[in-house]
Amino acid sequence: MNILIVCTGNTCRSPMAEVILKKAIEESGKNIEEYCISSAGISTANGMDASNNSIEALKELGIDLSNHKSRVITKDLLDKSDIILTMTKSHKEILVQAVPKCKEKVYTFKGFANQDESDISDPFGGSLDTYRDTMKEIIYSVNQIVKNI
Repeated sequence: MNILIVCTGNTCRSPMAEVILKKAIEESGKNIEEYCISSAGISTANGMDASNNSIEALKELGIDLSNHKSRVITKDLLDKSDIILTMTKSHKEILVQAVPKCKEKVYTFKGFANQDESDISDPFGGSLDTYRDTMKEIIYSVNQIVKNI
């Protein structure tokens, strides 16, 4: 199963969610080999590092994000994905408008987790505590997402 996680710049939220989801799948006892989890950004450039605060927050979970490089979302990535999880309603709308045939497989992150359709907070430019808060939001959703996949 190919799961693509999408945010704006692919330097904060989506890479955090990508590695947290991978870790949660492994810890759940599911076979991680059955999943291809990746992330991309709607408005980014290829090859940018993850934000320092994303890296620092994830270290607290024992996760290393230091090798992450951003990538721009493409139609090919959308086509190859079985599930596309967006950090915001706006991201979802942009993707569906750009590639209407992906509508049936695009969900907001919280929506797929059987929560409301609210956005995952954008920590960009914030303090380490802001990034920790976003990380906690992601973890809360990931626990249900693992059950739903």
